[in-house]
Order: sequence, then C-alpha cells, then structure tokens
Amino acid sequence: MHKMTRSPLSLMALTIFIDFAGFGIILPLLPFWAQRFGAGPVGVGLVLTIYALAQFLFTPVLGTLSDRYGRRPIILAALLIEALSLALSALAGSLLILLMARFIGGLGASNIGSAQAVVADVTPAEGRARGMGLIGAAIGLGFVVGPALGGVLAPLGTVVPFWVAMLVALANALLVLRFLPETRWIGTTRAPVSPAAHGTGVIFAGWRQVLRHPVVARLVAVNFLFTGAFTAMETVFVLFTQHTFGWTAMQNGYIFTYIGVLIVLMQGGLVGQLARRWGERRLLLAGLFLLATGLALLPWSTHLPLLLIALGIVSIGDGAVTPIISALLSFASPPEARGETLGLAQAVAALARVVGPLTAGIAFTVGGPGAPFLAGSAFVLLAALIALPAHSSKQKRCLAHSTPAVQSTSSEETPAMVRED
Repeated sequence: MHKMTRSPLSLMALTIFIDFAGFGIILPLLPFWAQRFGAGPVGVGLVLTIYALAQFLFTPVLGTLSDRYGRRPIILAALLIEALSLALSALAGSLLILLMARFIGGLGASNIGSAQAVVADVTPAEGRARGMGLIGAAIGLGFVVGPALGGVLAPLGTVVPFWVAMLVALANALLVLRFLPETRWIGTTRAPVSPAAHGTGVIFAGWRQVLRHPVVARLVAVNFLFTGAFTAMETVFVLFTQHTFGWTAMQNGYIFTYIGVLIVLMQGGLVGQLARRWGERRLLLAGLFLLATGLALLPWSTHLPLLLIALGIVSIGDGAVTPIISALLSFASPPEARGETLGLAQAVAALARVVGPLTAGIAFTVGGPGAPFLAGSAFVLLAALIALPAHSSKQKRCLAHSTPAVQSTSSEETPAMVRED
C-alpha cells in the first residue's frame, strides 16, 4: 500500500511546490507593475486582495467539482487557468486588465483544496498529518524559491518573470497530465457523489452542505482565526522592525527566510512524528498555544535574540497547526465530500488573508506597533477555545464517515484523536 500511495503524494507535493514557486516569481514584481498603471497604495492592495477574493469564492467550487469529476482534471484545468492569467498580466495595458488577470489567477490558484483531497485519498489515517505536512512544506519551499528566482529574473525585463511563471505553470500542467493518477475512486467502483455537487447552485450548496457538520464548522472557524492572526503578523512585521530596529527590506528578507525554513522543517518532517506520538487534537492545541505565546512576545521583542525566539515559537506553532487542521478536516468529512470540505477551509483561509491585513493596519494605527500582535494572540486563544470541544461525541460520529481505510483499521491504526476519548 505504501508503494502505491507514495507516488501520488510525492507528485502532488512537487506539483504544489512548482505552483507556489511560479506564483512567488511574480510576487515581488506585482506592486511595481501595478504602480506602472497609476495605482496608488489602495490600488496595489486591491491587486493582492482581488486574488484572495477569487480564491475565497472558487476554492470550494473546485473542491466540489473534484468530488464530482475527479481530482486530476480539476487540477489540470486550474493550472491552465493560472497560465492564462500570467499571460494576461504580462500583456496588461491598464490597471483594470491587471485586476481582471489577477482575479483569473486567483481562480486558477483555487486548486489547493483539490490537491489536499488527493493527499487524503492516498494516505492512511495514521499518515494523514504527515501527508498534509508535506504539502505545507512544499508551499513553504515554493515561497522561498519563487521570490528569489523572481529577483534574479527582474533585471532581464519587467515582464520576463510573468512569462517565466507562465511557462512554469504550463510545465506543471504537463507533469500532472503525464504522471498524476486519478485518486477520486479506487479500483473500478466510483465513490458516490455528494448531492451538493449537483445542480446550478454549486457555489453556495457546497457551503451549506459542509457547514451542516458542527465539527467541520468548528475546524473552519479555527482555520479562519489562526490564518488571520498569522497573516496580520506578516503584514505589519516590516513596519514593526522598521520602527523598533530601523531595518530595511534586506534584514526583513533574512527574517522571513528564517520563518519559512522553520515552518518547512516543522511541516516537512516533525509534524507527522508528533501527531503519531501525541495525537492530532493535542498537537493542534499545542500549536495554537505556541502561536498565541509567540505573538504575545513580539511587542516586547526589542532585542534580536528575543525577536528570534518569539518568531521561532510563532513559526513552530503555525507549522504544526496548518497541516493538522487539514488532516482533521479530512477525517471529519465523508469521502464523497472531501474535496468540498478542504476547498471550503482554503476559501475561508483566503478570506482571512483579506481580513487579517486590514485588521492589522487598523490595530497598528490605533494601538501602536505591538497592538496587531496582541490582537492576533487573542484571536488564536479564541481559536484554541473553539478547538477544545473537538473531541465530543459529535466528532466521533463525523469521523465514522472517514475513508474506508480509516473505517477498516484496527485500534492501532485509528487516528490518535479518536482514541483519546
């Protein structure tokens, strides 16, 4: 079984890495490209916000469609849409065209829920957290490699990074077309399709269907709160270090690399081992506690050693929580709605990436440089309180609808969070 499932998991991680590296190539260039069309600070922010808005709207849609039509065609179509958006971005002659291109790009990037569903399809229960961690590590590595490559390409011409990113997306599509097997069904028997996947109301039906499960609703709420808090920290951190240390982009670039490396190490290797030892629920609560503690320490981190310690705690906490949330959501949803559920969670995370920066900016203006971190810590503690009842009998009933592999496992193979009660 491990031999059969390792290939799709590794290939999906590689696909996600290439996907996010391609996005990272253009990330440093986007604000300058928008300014070329006369965009001020609000316009630059809108270019980034409209991308996240498209993800919010379409990630659950693509997840639901992957439940109905299979993971492979949806991921392939999304990569082609991304390539189209990058070409339009390079050819944009006005801010309006650029905004349209970025909205289309957000639609293409809405395949992350489908990718996570592939992981859930091919991993046994005891390896689910490790599989989700591998996807998280691939995302982190993409964000480390992509911007660095974009910086190398930028001197060759303003639009060169866009065209290179488009070629990367097309190469990724060929990789999926050639090597990614369909994981939506096993053998010759296709799994039943969620009723929410039928009809014209696919966008809103998916939301209603998923939120009928109280455990899923709790986990989605936790995902929203901690993602918003972490994004808020990222948004104002540069302003904080500029105010506290007088740092420039170079020093902050080193710090963000430090954060990224810690998150990759946590998600890529440690989270699977910790989940097997502690159980998913305990690891989720521990990660939220670490994230809240690290955020609360940041306002007083006026010396570099303390700053590195606080950011290390934040990074380890985030590296633990992100894949565990995805693993728990895959356990709590029936197989025929797995893409739908994970797509919804990613859509809510995209919404948090819109709300978090706005909240951080207001808190920074009203309360000072440390206020956004303290507010984020409070939101993460609220998320921990919401997560505490996650071991209720309702969750056990939801978990009973998990994958056939989970249903048929012995007590030793059942997820640790189920055994705790």
